[in-house]
Amino acid sequence: MLLNDPKKSRSAGLVLLSLGLLLVSCGILWQHALAPMLHLSTAVDDFFHGFSIGLGLTFEMVAVVVLMRVNAGRANS
Repeated sequence: MLLNDPKKSRSAGLVLLSLGLLLVSCGILWQHALAPMLHLSTAVDDFFHGFSIGLGLTFEMVAVVVLMRVNAGRANS
């Protein structure tokens, strides 16, 4: 399993952290640059803005948990 291998889980945690930061950045960029070009309704615009920020924060929280587990496993061995 992925969480049992420290090298793979550290890499997966860093990828999740990077994806989370990218999604949060895209969510912030969404309202200022992308949404005006697409001419979406306000409800759809707000949905995509909130969805990208929420998904990004979720990825970041999972990454923190995975990286903490890797560090705890390293300290125990």
